[in-house]
Amino acid sequence: MNPMTATHDRARFLIIDDHPLFREALHSAVQMAYPEVDTVEARSITEALDLLADAKPFDLALLDLSMPDVHGFDGLLQLRTRYPRLPVVIVSGYEEPKIISEALSYGAAGFIPKSARKSDLAAAIRSVMEGAIYVPETYEGRTPDAESVDRADMVQR
Repeated sequence: MNPMTATHDRARFLIIDDHPLFREALHSAVQMAYPEVDTVEARSITEALDLLADAKPFDLALLDLSMPDVHGFDGLLQLRTRYPRLPVVIVSGYEEPKIISEALSYGAAGFIPKSARKSDLAAAIRSVMEGAIYVPETYEGRTPDAESVDRADMVQR
């Protein structure tokens, strides 16, 4: 995978979470990794899709799995279907290996547990922006295999 770079003068990240306190924490972690980045916040998938429809592109989306206007992986699937080139990193309190594996199989560029320290969040964001697929150190699953990559490709179509 090639490293991801900003598609314009300044990188833009979209933070999608319905909890203001956690949006602020993600913003702080993003600033630690990339002090010059512009962050935009969305409280719902609907709001995120409206922001993404704007002419100015985003370089990364940080998405909470548990959002009020979608169920399960629907938010990730909507983002991956409509914006297949946008790397989407799941940030979630659900840390089970099955959840992480499924998120990766649907094309997530990484999975960051909400229990992670701010410095770990920053390192994860840097890793994804450099082209890696980030998973927590405690994750014992595998990175996406051929079947899950095929599923991610289907989502992009």
